[in-house]
Amino acid sequence: MVDFFYGLPIWVATILVLGAALAVGLGSSFGLRYIFHRQSTTEDTQTALSLMQVVAAYIGILIAFAGVQVWQDFSDAENAVHREAASASQLYRDLATYGPETFPARQELRLYIDTVVRDEWPLLKHGKSSERTDVTLFKLFSSVGQLHPADGRETTIYAGIFGNLNELVGFRRDRLIHSESGMPIILWIVALFGSVLIVSYTATFRYNRTNVIMISGISLALGLVFLFILVVDRPFMGSFSVSSDELSGLSARFDTIDSLSRASATEAAPTPAKP
Repeated sequence: MVDFFYGLPIWVATILVLGAALAVGLGSSFGLRYIFHRQSTTEDTQTALSLMQVVAAYIGILIAFAGVQVWQDFSDAENAVHREAASASQLYRDLATYGPETFPARQELRLYIDTVVRDEWPLLKHGKSSERTDVTLFKLFSSVGQLHPADGRETTIYAGIFGNLNELVGFRRDRLIHSESGMPIILWIVALFGSVLIVSYTATFRYNRTNVIMISGISLALGLVFLFILVVDRPFMGSFSVSSDELSGLSARFDTIDSLSRASATEAAPTPAKP
């Protein structure tokens, strides 16, 4: 069911959620009136409105908290991907600066990014990691560990390389943690039943066109809030999700770094003396 919903286009999901909210809102309001077969007085309506305001205030605070929380999780997941891409780019630049002996490590870094995009990214919607990515990351560490700095310059760069490599691991861990984020089930239960309770108080409204419009407006407003929470609740699922474009674009950036490094090495090479 979850995969089905997040596989829908955003406009279809919007129609589905708002339609369900409208059906539940009107159904709970007119359904209660039909079940109890009671005509509400003006005093009943005023009492219901007072209780409705109290319940709406408490449930509204809870729903607002849930909305802020899921948006924060979504933003954190997006930032983790940005930082991971930036760290990989800096790591590749350090490796290229170190010298040609880092070529195997650079190839492993390229392969790591490729496995993240191709293998691990589809698994993130289920909160899982890629075994192939784990293996590639281990090989990257091994390649970097085989470097042996010969002087102070290489030692300084080597320390920066390992610092960026460890940061890359940390950012990947953050990305994997955020892929498992989601609103707790207890919040869903309280928010859903609380919303139905809010609309249920409208059962005391007299049946006329104006009240039907009011009940529909309340239902649609609650539906919009739940639509927002649903869409951003899973950062790596659905059409509105964290993109892998920044990581996918690293290959072109790596090529640019290699080209600049080769050009710099050519310029720095001593020109042979003419006889």
